[in-house]
Amino acid sequence: MAVREILNGKYDNYTTCSYERFHLEDFKRRYKVFESINITDIGFEDYYLIYDLVCNKNNIGNPHRYYIREALKVFFIYSIFNSGKVNKNHENFPLELKTFFNLFDNLFTTNYDQNIEVFTNRKVNYLHGSFNVRKEIYNKESFRNKLSDSPIKDFNIDERYYYLYSNVLTTYSGYLKKSNINEARIANQAFEKMVVAYATNEEIKETVDKWATHDNHMLRNIAEGVKLKKENKDLYFKESYPIKEFEEIKGELEIVGFSPNNDTHIFQGINDNLKLKSIKYYYFAKEEVQDVQQLLNNHEVIFEDVSLLWEKYK
Repeated sequence: MAVREILNGKYDNYTTCSYERFHLEDFKRRYKVFESINITDIGFEDYYLIYDLVCNKNNIGNPHRYYIREALKVFFIYSIFNSGKVNKNHENFPLELKTFFNLFDNLFTTNYDQNIEVFTNRKVNYLHGSFNVRKEIYNKESFRNKLSDSPIKDFNIDERYYYLYSNVLTTYSGYLKKSNINEARIANQAFEKMVVAYATNEEIKETVDKWATHDNHMLRNIAEGVKLKKENKDLYFKESYPIKEFEEIKGELEIVGFSPNNDTHIFQGINDNLKLKSIKYYYFAKEEVQDVQQLLNNHEVIFEDVSLLWEKYK
């Protein structure tokens, strides 16, 4: 099994970038305590690291690497959704728990399901996407699918399994999640500037026009996108992750049911937010305290055993 070889250092030479090396060492730190490891002992997002390392070792590149990753994602999402049963977990929530949720002005979650939203009857911000929000490449009306190489042409969408086409983020790396979250915002800013430059700068216009017949597929797409947006200013890439709302939080923050593993980008955002006056972290395992203290070293964090919270609202 590749996992045992990874823990024994036999994949150390198959990382290709700093975040892979970081997460490989973190993976070994967390799993080396296991004398034997079963499939179910490994967190589902950690399988993406295993996959990347195996691909690196065996020289598996795109497009096959992308297609296999998407298939892996389908397996996990189908299992998590569990024929919709995951969205019924709120039926087991104690009614008193609404009192806790109502203490807060804004609710954020990294879960994909709608349990908190249904239970509280309030808006919930899905930091890592939602089963109910379609990924842009699967939306035939999206800016991306207005381009001549529209990716949706290669898919047969089965609406019975709508959640498989959602914008949920599944990867081991906070860096990759942050990149995905910010992708649409950065693309929109870039296209806005390029359209203005294309319309006002003859030299740039000539360059973009040359890109339209370039051998580089990405440059051809940029050229086509600039021209489309010049004709239709309403075209934009949908920003479907609430990163702006998350960056604007202030006052008191309480964190429940959230592990420091794999989501360092969120802790970085919290740590950089000096508008926060108070942070309380509810830990499941005492070992989390030290990790969170290191991740949120700009703040004085209050720690509380999450079992005490559940006892209060049961």
